[in-house]
Amino acid sequence: MFNWVTGNAQLEIVTLNSNNITLNQNAASHFQASQYVLVGFSQNSEIGIKPVSKRDMDLNAYPKENLHKISIGKGYAKINNKALCDLISAKVGKPLTGQKIYARFDETENVLIFDIDALSNGEEVLV
Repeated sequence: MFNWVTGNAQLEIVTLNSNNITLNQNAASHFQASQYVLVGFSQNSEIGIKPVSKRDMDLNAYPKENLHKISIGKGYAKINNKALCDLISAKVGKPLTGQKIYARFDETENVLIFDIDALSNGEEVLV
């Protein structure tokens, strides 16, 4: 009997740096039509990133102070926001130095979700 190793071709990965959050190509695919996102924290150490559509922007569906600019590149997406990264760093209790975390996209809620609990416990989430 084999235990199959997860391949990386379909993995959605978030990289946490001191100035930005970077999404790999698979994670970024959910944000191709977005210029802005919402970022939220759950009570169980999860962070959610929700794409904001042009229609939502036109309808002023969300307060402007809650919007974060997302830059879409070829094969990645990036949220440049030092204050947000400092907040995440404070929650995990250590500096953000390029830690990579598996993410998953919740189709029902339309949110990319990743768990920072393992970082808080000193575990390496993904090399």
